[in-house]
Amino acid sequence: MRTSLSPAPRALVLGSREIHVWSVALRHVPVEAADGVLDPQERARAARIRHRTGRWRYLTAHLALRTLLAGYLGVAPERPRFTRRCPEPEVCGDCGAGRPVLLPGPWPHLEFSLSHSGTAALVGLCRAPVAVGVDVERIRPAFDWSRLPDVGPLGRLAGFRTWTAIEAVGKAAGTGLRDPVTVGPPGAGGVRRARRPGDGSDWYVHEAGCPDGYAGSVATRMPDAAVRSFRWPPPGVPLPDPSVILQPSGS
Repeated sequence: MRTSLSPAPRALVLGSREIHVWSVALRHVPVEAADGVLDPQERARAARIRHRTGRWRYLTAHLALRTLLAGYLGVAPERPRFTRRCPEPEVCGDCGAGRPVLLPGPWPHLEFSLSHSGTAALVGLCRAPVAVGVDVERIRPAFDWSRLPDVGPLGRLAGFRTWTAIEAVGKAAGTGLRDPVTVGPPGAGGVRRARRPGDGSDWYVHEAGCPDGYAGSVATRMPDAAVRSFRWPPPGVPLPDPSVILQPSGS
């Protein structure tokens, strides 16, 4: 019997200058639906994750991403197919790395980004060709940010906010943490400007709405982007127990 997912937000439409950021409580995502929704590459990658909790986190986050995309694209969640867009194919020979993108299909061209940490995930979406990057991190009680030059000697919460800003810019650019990112202080509306070496224009980083105990950021090149935050799935969905649903590899 196929497990049904909570309905996606079909009524929502992305405006030309909008970014929608969805905060997802992964405990509310029915991981048993994975076999019927995720594609073979996603299932194979999940199977290679040895740690049971990490495998559960990957499966539920990708189920959430596909379900939200389905609502915007008007298709079943198993329909979208993805590839990766190398940011510098002339340098690396189109190595297959870079940020994930939708393959062309009978749907509008959207850009998206996914991040997960602990029991939370963020999904960011906007209209192409504008790139978007999101990052979420569980705030650990003690972390020495002075060890990371890009962050510096900041307090715990400020450090996590700056780190998620750096990660979000790297995801939007498709380079990850390969290149250093400089993040400025919050400006008007709390928006922070960020720069990467070789970039001819700024990136703009907004703080993303997250559950208590998490920090998150969304990055874009749009200086006047309207960032709207939502939550999925709706409260009241039964919580799956990952320790029961998932078994160790090889079982």
